[in-house]
Amino acid sequence: MRQIVALLVLVFLGFPSQASAQDGPRLSLAAVQASKDFKAYLDKTANDKNQLDLSSPPGSTLFAAIFDTKAVEALPPPTGPDLPWLSEWLGVAASSYVGIINFSADPRGEPLQKAVQENVARYEDNLSVAMDFLLRLMPRMAIAADAFMESLPEKDRNLPARQQGMAQVRNGYMQTVTGAITFIGGSPKADNSRLLAKALRDTVDVWSKRANAEERTQFLSQLAQARTGAKDSTVDDHLIAVSTAIAAIQ
Repeated sequence: MRQIVALLVLVFLGFPSQASAQDGPRLSLAAVQASKDFKAYLDKTANDKNQLDLSSPPGSTLFAAIFDTKAVEALPPPTGPDLPWLSEWLGVAASSYVGIINFSADPRGEPLQKAVQENVARYEDNLSVAMDFLLRLMPRMAIAADAFMESLPEKDRNLPARQQGMAQVRNGYMQTVTGAITFIGGSPKADNSRLLAKALRDTVDVWSKRANAEERTQFLSQLAQARTGAKDSTVDDHLIAVSTAIAAIQ
């Protein structure tokens, strides 16, 4: 009886329950479909010469389905069999993120860099949420990929195609970390800096150990520059903790 009462208390207090292993593939499938609809929305909006509206449907609904950070954090720890749906979700999230950055940019017209800068400024809040999502999904992808490789016989694990795939996963992860640090150093809104700095701190134990010595040195330099640009005590605390974790790696 006490256990039942305790469970009811948790329900009424809104205590989040952990998602089941079956929720991951379902959420990923929904994100894949949402990304297709999101691309169509981006294309139509650009063709109509309108600005994106990611604060109301359909834009907000599709965005939320793709970049569902709370759902990801509620999932059980990743395992090797999770790799296929994690890969799909990460792929569509990354392409949707790039779609926002490049929205309505025409490489043959005005300079692409100018259009990208305008989009980053205009959709900063959304891009921050999307980057936070990527920073939290990528560790799961990396851990699942490691578990999958460990489950293979050595001859299969060492196949060039598999080794190349693992290298691509690692390189993409390092680029995303660099992008997040650079973003923070660009003096975005304080809330956005704090969001990404915390994501870097929460996941540093995964990505820092996958970086090589040269990359770790570059990260330390980039973090020092980001701290100068951020000028926020909370962000500073997070970035100091990240730098300390990196520096501790032998």
